[in-house]
Amino acid sequence: MKNKILYISLFLFIVLIVVQCKKEENNTYNHNHVTTPYEFPNIEGFSAIPQNPNNIVTVEGVALGKKLFFDTQLSLDYTISCASCHLPEKSFAENTKFSTGVNGAIGTRNAMTLVNLAWYDAFFWDGKSLSLENQALIPVPQHNEMNLEWKFAVQRIQNDTSYKKLFNNAFGHFTVTKEDIANAIAQYEKTLISYNTPFEKYNRGEQDISASVLRGHKIFTTEKGDCFHCHSSNELFIKSDEAFANNGMDFAETTDDFVDKGLGAITGNPLDNGKFKIPTLRNLAFTAPYMHDGRFATLDEVIESYNKGPELSPSLANILKTEAQRRLQQYGHWGLELTDEEKTDLKNFLLSLSDSSYIQQ
Repeated sequence: MKNKILYISLFLFIVLIVVQCKKEENNTYNHNHVTTPYEFPNIEGFSAIPQNPNNIVTVEGVALGKKLFFDTQLSLDYTISCASCHLPEKSFAENTKFSTGVNGAIGTRNAMTLVNLAWYDAFFWDGKSLSLENQALIPVPQHNEMNLEWKFAVQRIQNDTSYKKLFNNAFGHFTVTKEDIANAIAQYEKTLISYNTPFEKYNRGEQDISASVLRGHKIFTTEKGDCFHCHSSNELFIKSDEAFANNGMDFAETTDDFVDKGLGAITGNPLDNGKFKIPTLRNLAFTAPYMHDGRFATLDEVIESYNKGPELSPSLANILKTEAQRRLQQYGHWGLELTDEEKTDLKNFLLSLSDSSYIQQ
């Protein structure tokens, strides 16, 4: 009897040791973990790429993030991934007005292109996220996007043995967390860099460019086109001090008249109602339709909207209102009054900011 009790006790002890080892295997950090820093390109005319000290971009993290970006396991019915609404061949945008999520749910804003995100400090059209890592946490549980509670998303990835080595390589442990999933996706997205547009190649002396594009650039960078107040020739083609603006698309008598309040819904400031993130002008050839609500199917429509002048509202960008009033007083017209040739030149310049190599990589 004593021997039987001894054998049972020994067996239970061994089982306990095995379970504990398994637990440690799944939850303990690998103290020999070493990562490889990701080598970003050194690009002429670009500022240094900012790094998040809490999520340094590594080769291993990028590999994990890329797999997660294309994984439909992160959606409720296994049909939607990040790449479903951000298609690489469309400059990580989508050629529909609004994206379709799980069970046919329709979004409320146009999917933004994912390009040169490492330089942004606010994300989404309304700026609801101040880091790319936080941004990556939002679409998974969003009811009209992937519609999956994070606890279930984490379980799925944890149970997928193909991720075990990738997580260990990237973060030095085997336990999956939603924060690590988001960090990895953010690392991958930071590597989506575009810098080989025809206009940039022209500036670097690598190729010629048409006279029409050069005329369009002059229109863009002067009051003739009035574009440069919000957009400048940097890595984003937006001005760093003009992150959000009401660009005069909609008339509103009061700040409460905006159907989509944009930034105002986040800040609670009525004067932010109708303001949206100023998007990059890169890769416009691939990312139609345009604006936060996808209202314009073509660049011609975009240019014509600005050509007729801004709609008045309490939160209209001051520079747009001031310039329109100046034109009215000086020339007798509220809008830009561009000729057909000038509109074509401006369009050709905007198209010269599209990087075909970016969508082919």
